[in-house]
Amino acid sequence: MTIQDKLQIVLVTYNRRHFLERTLQQLLDEKSPVRDFSITVLDNNSTDGTEDLVKQFQQTHPHNLGYHKNKYNVGLGGNLIKAMELADKKYLWIVCDDDFFDWQNWPEIQQAIEEEYDLIVTSWAQKERNTSIPYILNNLSFVPAGIYHTKHITDLTMQNAYAMAYNLLPFHAMGIKIVNEKGRIFVPQRKVVIQSEEPKSHEVRKLKKGLFYKWNKFNLLWAYVDAYNLIEDKKLRYACCNELALDSSFFSSMLFFLSIYPFCWHHFFDVFCTISWRQKFWLCMAVLTKLSPLSFYRTDKGINIRLFYVIKTRLIPFKRAKNIN
Repeated sequence: MTIQDKLQIVLVTYNRRHFLERTLQQLLDEKSPVRDFSITVLDNNSTDGTEDLVKQFQQTHPHNLGYHKNKYNVGLGGNLIKAMELADKKYLWIVCDDDFFDWQNWPEIQQAIEEEYDLIVTSWAQKERNTSIPYILNNLSFVPAGIYHTKHITDLTMQNAYAMAYNLLPFHAMGIKIVNEKGRIFVPQRKVVIQSEEPKSHEVRKLKKGLFYKWNKFNLLWAYVDAYNLIEDKKLRYACCNELALDSSFFSSMLFFLSIYPFCWHHFFDVFCTISWRQKFWLCMAVLTKLSPLSFYRTDKGINIRLFYVIKTRLIPFKRAKNIN
């Protein structure tokens, strides 16, 4: 079996024809090592001419470039689940329509596929390579960051994926299954996918009337914690929650979590019920800091300090001038 027979690439897209064209050019370029692989464009019912663009590329790549258009826009989470359902080869690589590829290190990835690793990491957010599970799972939230062995797409995996459609990380059902089963994970020396700086769909989301609130009020850090509920080892789950914002303290990540608009108290309680008692303490401290920060103010009697808008004390009293009359 050749490497082309083992790996299937599914490119998810919605109304981003201008980015999709660039991505297809990279994947199908003469210098691309995956130009002859099975590549399927999974279109979430675009209305911007995406289908016509794909047909243009199919004229020069009729045998390996496929196209599937959803009847309805099923949302990003739903489209990612569709990608998992389309998997019919030994490995599945879901890629986005706006990122960049550095093929110099592809031989390492190909070797890992030949050696049948369960999960092959292709990208990471931090500057340095890190092979710890909390960092790997955090980085896998970037869709193209993982190539998955499809033996891990089971009935239970798909049920978990559907259950997590609203947190936009349904593919984490594959990665966390591999972690729970202590599968073999390969992290290359250099990344293959470079994340675009273009806003992602969840970052430009607008409130939509009638949409389920957890999807409508999406919060990325909540999504991480929600997905980590699948981690069976509690200590590992807490360790992953501790790295929500890589290289930042848990307290700092909670401050960021609370600052994301629109805020949703349901997300807050989901997070609170998942994290450790120590992390609960820091979450509560972040809430107090956000709601009632320490502040200084001045009155005619002096400079005062105010804590939580309740506790007040005067630091520097002003002396009143005596009446000489």
